[in-house]
Amino acid sequence: MRSHLPPAGKLNVRELCILSLMGGLMLAAQVVMSALPNIHITAIFIILTAVTFGWKALYSVAVFILLEGLIWGFGTWWFSYWYAWPALTAAAVIMRNNDSSLIWAVVAAVHGICFGALCSVPYLFIGGWEMAVSYWISGIPFDLAHCAGNFVLTLILFKPLKKVMYLAMGQTKI
Repeated sequence: MRSHLPPAGKLNVRELCILSLMGGLMLAAQVVMSALPNIHITAIFIILTAVTFGWKALYSVAVFILLEGLIWGFGTWWFSYWYAWPALTAAAVIMRNNDSSLIWAVVAAVHGICFGALCSVPYLFIGGWEMAVSYWISGIPFDLAHCAGNFVLTLILFKPLKKVMYLAMGQTKI
């Protein structure tokens, strides 16, 4: 479903507020679920924001990443978030006309399983291939949890959350 918001150009006040709130919601949801390692609904929120707002969803992702740094610190992992989460945003924008929960669950799962590999890239420059590969391999159990969590949560929550998002946006076409 395409957004009924202006397709390009400057953000209007409504978009600015909603996109900022979505970035904050991404962080809040992740913090609330932090007792479960790598299980969260951030991917679903990014997908829904990209489906609704297109490339403007990157503003929400930037807010989320900045808040992550403020809460958890600006470690090496934080720099990889600047391309790992926008990669999911780009995939969602490209596929935004898709309405299948199963396809979105697969997209979220693929992002989850690839997340550790994406986050190992900075270690390539710090300590070479050995460090990057060892970082990635040591995180595979967490990537598997991330993959499974993303798949199940997206499969179950995508359509209901999409409906809530469209209703909140005042859009009747769901």
